[in-house]
Amino acid sequence: MRKQLALTLWILLKLLTFSHAASYDNFAFPIDKSLVHNYSRLTEIKKHCSSFISLASELKSDDNIATRLKNELSFFNGDWEQDSHGATLMPFDDSDWPHAASSYMIHPLKVVSFEVQNVIFGEPNQPCNTISVSGILSIGITRNSTVISELGLKFHKRPGMSALRVDFEGLYLETEENGGERLLCLLGDSTFPFKKVPTRFTDEYMTLYFSAWDTLYNEEPVIMPHDQILLVVRYPNAGSLVNNHIRGEMTSLNKIEDFEYFDKVHITSHSGIITKEHISALQGAVLESFDQNPLKDAILEDGVNKFNNSEFCRILKYFEQKEYQVMPNLKLGGQNVFQDTVGPFLLGNEILLVDRNNGNLRMILHKINCEEDKVSGVLRMYPTTIKPHVAARRTGLSTLTLSVKGTWNSSTGLLSMTGCLGPTLVKCDSGVLLYFPKSFSSKQRSVVSGSIFSLKNATKAFLPVFIGLEMLSPCLHDNGWYSSAYLSYNYSENDLANDVKERSQEPKVMSYISKSVFQYPAVEDLKIDTFSSSETFVRVEILSIGSQFRTNDSHFYEVYDHDVLNISLNLILIENPKKVYEESYRHVSKLYLEGLYDPNVGKLYLIGCRKVDFDHVDLERGLDCLIEVTIEYSPLNTRWLINPTAMITIRSQRNEHDIYQFKPIHLHTFMIHDKNHENNVIFHKIFEGYFRVFLLWLYIAYILKRIKNMKKSSEPLAAYISLFSLGMLILGCGIALIYTKELLIKSSESEYYANHPYDLQNYKLYLNNLDYFARFLVLVSMLLVAGISQMVLKARKVLHEQGEPTPSEKKVLLVCLGAYMCYFLLMFMIKVGAQLYIAKVNLTKDVYMKIIMHFCWFTVRDLLDYALAAQIIALWVWKRRLSFPRLKHFDIGLWMPFLISFVYEFVRDPITYPM
Repeated sequence: MRKQLALTLWILLKLLTFSHAASYDNFAFPIDKSLVHNYSRLTEIKKHCSSFISLASELKSDDNIATRLKNELSFFNGDWEQDSHGATLMPFDDSDWPHAASSYMIHPLKVVSFEVQNVIFGEPNQPCNTISVSGILSIGITRNSTVISELGLKFHKRPGMSALRVDFEGLYLETEENGGERLLCLLGDSTFPFKKVPTRFTDEYMTLYFSAWDTLYNEEPVIMPHDQILLVVRYPNAGSLVNNHIRGEMTSLNKIEDFEYFDKVHITSHSGIITKEHISALQGAVLESFDQNPLKDAILEDGVNKFNNSEFCRILKYFEQKEYQVMPNLKLGGQNVFQDTVGPFLLGNEILLVDRNNGNLRMILHKINCEEDKVSGVLRMYPTTIKPHVAARRTGLSTLTLSVKGTWNSSTGLLSMTGCLGPTLVKCDSGVLLYFPKSFSSKQRSVVSGSIFSLKNATKAFLPVFIGLEMLSPCLHDNGWYSSAYLSYNYSENDLANDVKERSQEPKVMSYISKSVFQYPAVEDLKIDTFSSSETFVRVEILSIGSQFRTNDSHFYEVYDHDVLNISLNLILIENPKKVYEESYRHVSKLYLEGLYDPNVGKLYLIGCRKVDFDHVDLERGLDCLIEVTIEYSPLNTRWLINPTAMITIRSQRNEHDIYQFKPIHLHTFMIHDKNHENNVIFHKIFEGYFRVFLLWLYIAYILKRIKNMKKSSEPLAAYISLFSLGMLILGCGIALIYTKELLIKSSESEYYANHPYDLQNYKLYLNNLDYFARFLVLVSMLLVAGISQMVLKARKVLHEQGEPTPSEKKVLLVCLGAYMCYFLLMFMIKVGAQLYIAKVNLTKDVYMKIIMHFCWFTVRDLLDYALAAQIIALWVWKRRLSFPRLKHFDIGLWMPFLISFVYEFVRDPITYPM
């Protein structure tokens, strides 16, 4: 009774797992509830399946047989391949894929799913020892393992996806062949896409063919019914670790010369149904020890974590489906060598060739079964164009998969497994070692490390492939429980980092001023995630501070009492592929760094390692670990005015004759993350409001003082103030009042920031009042300037009455217009030249007019900027500057607020978001 209850519970659990898997983004057509399972083709099925029926053994029936078979016989996201004799199964439109230089290396996925929908036991006329089964096969070519199709369609094609649905009915039986296996023999019908011209023309074919003539003429397939399809699927007997894969063949029953014929299709999938008894029975099926161990040196240096069996299974399952880096063997020579094998894996299906220097391969260990110290699973390799969650949902067994099985040795900390390649599982000559390092360093950044190597003799062996589950800071955050409990950081390069710090020290006076005046970021503000001035994307990811790993940001970034902190991080550089630089940064695209952070001066002093090209074999683990890096952050208390940035310097410590030496790299980032950015923006806006009022007060006070001095002076100073410049000043102020949102000091908000404004609701009334007051002061200054204009006219009238020459505004106006036209033509030619260079085409009349209107509006809008130039030109024309020295001070003072605002605008940074 207990056994029956346990079996029932086990079946329910499997059903829950299956239902979740079937509903989670699988390659399948929508369920057609209108499908009728009438098994009308039983006579044909008996004919084509007779050779299998004759071998059928007795079936053991139970109450749950229908539910169990639906579960065990269905599979999702398997692989398929077709014999290539010229009759392809379906067309594929690859217009969705950008045809870049490397795109031909990656093929779309060929994915197949089969879902059992109906099981009937004891049908009339049903052959002995068989069960009637019907189901739907979804087979296609796709970029992502998901098909969305309209209900009722049996063939669907769009760019990047072709899918075919075949409805099958037939028989299930079991045989004693191959140590016992289960088998489905089914006949199917569908609506096939054909490219051939039919050889026989019945009325039905003539109607279908000629109705599709237009699509055929346009190289589109002819959609026609086809019901002569045979599907034979072989399953392992109840699942075993030695033979745990599904194999199938779909063939056309028509002759080769027939219109509907297609080449044979081969299907593979991992079964995934393994009982506890099968895992426990794995004894002697795996090598207990290997004669070779490619990881021996790394294990001695890093040490290994030694878990008990229950801990190990929990950890291994937790890392299931995580993305392993693939590092092909280091002994191949030559740059940019393309290869069609990587270790035991044979390329050619999803990947045609691989550039071993670009690191564009990944691997996952999934379908894991772990019980005590017994382990089985599938190692699947895939290109970086496929996401890990997509690869993890696949079940096919291609030549990019190793079915692995082995044992965990808790005393050595090693998981040793043998691997069988591909769908046939006859090439079981690969050894797989995994270990879990207990410490991180600049040379070791993997939570799990491993190697795949050959068990053959030296002449037939392939070179080892190294894999690593590299953990950058986001991943460490996800796996915080593991890093907290099992990992530590070994700061082995602190002495070298101290040397870098000593060499980079500023003079004591500068250092004292810097510490006294400026404040620098705390450790939580050290991350960088932005572009540099060379359009290279820069990312700094913190791994640890002191003995503490970054596992939970809320507890990780706490206050430290130390003046200098031990720190480790990753520095990643990603170049813009559309840009060509004189010097590429690909050789330092990822640096593993550790060292010191001095929060008193805002500098990181780091020593690190980089991966070098695989043809350099004289370096330990292929790493160059003689690299020093300094990162200097801008002060916190200037960030309201100048955006926070970082200066990064990367140097090689090798001498100039060393092949691994490279020139120093200097990067200046754009704006980096700042948690107080919004507060700095608000302070910036309030400061500018007060600064604007202050400058206008200064302007009015100076005008009043000069009016008073001119009234007292015996010299005719007012006569030599240009009315033209004063008019420009008044007109410029009027235009600013009407069209400018922020007076005197122009807005520094970027267009992106203006469209996504910060929260100023609590300060809006306050800022509005400052703006209103500033506008009032501008009106007052306009009236005072108008008063100066009256004084100028009176002074010139006095000069005229005394017989003195009166300054001529006409000459000033002509010279100003001439100077402006020269400026206008120069800027116009620069603008047009830039447009012609960028567009590479002739500009139309409309474009020319738009450029002219742009300059005219620019001139009118910024009329205040030209007023001082007009006064300088006037004094040069009249040549009276030296005659009245005090006039020189008047000129400068009158326009001093505008000069101050210009300097301020030049110094400040625009308000924007971090990129």
